[in-house]
Amino acid sequence: MQNILCPICDQDDTFPVDQRRQQGLSILTVGCRRCGLVYHNPVIEDRDRIGAAVSSRKWHTGDADSSRQHRKLLKRWNLQWPFIQPFFQPGFRVLEIGCGLGLTGGKLKSLGAEVWAVEPDPDQAAYARQHYGLEVVPLHLEDVSFEGQQFDLILASHVIEHFPDPLACLRQLRSYAAPDARLFLETPNILAPKVSFRRLFSPAHNFYFAPPTLSWLLARAGWQEDRLRIWRRDAFQILARPAPPKPPVVNPRVALDVRRAIHRHRYLYYLKLLFIWRKIPWWQTHWMYQEQPPG
Repeated sequence: MQNILCPICDQDDTFPVDQRRQQGLSILTVGCRRCGLVYHNPVIEDRDRIGAAVSSRKWHTGDADSSRQHRKLLKRWNLQWPFIQPFFQPGFRVLEIGCGLGLTGGKLKSLGAEVWAVEPDPDQAAYARQHYGLEVVPLHLEDVSFEGQQFDLILASHVIEHFPDPLACLRQLRSYAAPDARLFLETPNILAPKVSFRRLFSPAHNFYFAPPTLSWLLARAGWQEDRLRIWRRDAFQILARPAPPKPPVVNPRVALDVRRAIHRHRYLYYLKLLFIWRKIPWWQTHWMYQEQPPG
């Protein structure tokens, strides 16, 4: 574990969000007073997760191959594809970071894309190769080099929140982007969490984004937000294009919005019975995964 500055503001001016000891790790979660980015500080590195047996797979997936996980991935794909489809073309060179079992890459390959993938979990990487025929590098992104290659579409679904240095990750992906490429990101929304407060700040994640904070981080890394879709609860999606890196123009009101959202979630999750509603398929389809109205 290592102490860091806010990757958006390059400062250490934070307010406390949560503190707990979990899986043998002492986890302090803070929010930046300037931009509202929420993160563990010190951040949790992969070697810490290995020592505590809380890898992303063990926390989120369990068995590498399970019917429950396949249903989850298919549902996620069905929500992602309409967002990606207007930009996608057969023949695209696609790079997927954290491909998991390979369903998304397999779908894009069947639609005519050339797909490369990065997946550090060896069992999931093997499954993606065997069942979808993907070119999978079984390493962490930080240990991979696609130097000299350019991709038309780069995907990282529910990945950016795991990195100890998401700014470095986005800069690395920027170096692989073709001039007219798009970067697709999906990540949980700290302004509308799906899970209980007790489960929210877990050792599996390091960063908890709101749509503005991820957009500001993208700007620093050389990406410009192109499209944004926010679900009423759970997550949001961003499609970004390459652009010159620039300092983000931070709106200090976002930090206040984040603090209020976290405070409300401590009790509204139980008061509104979200722990029941979020598991009901009808509610998921007709409310939870509907786009949040503007404003």
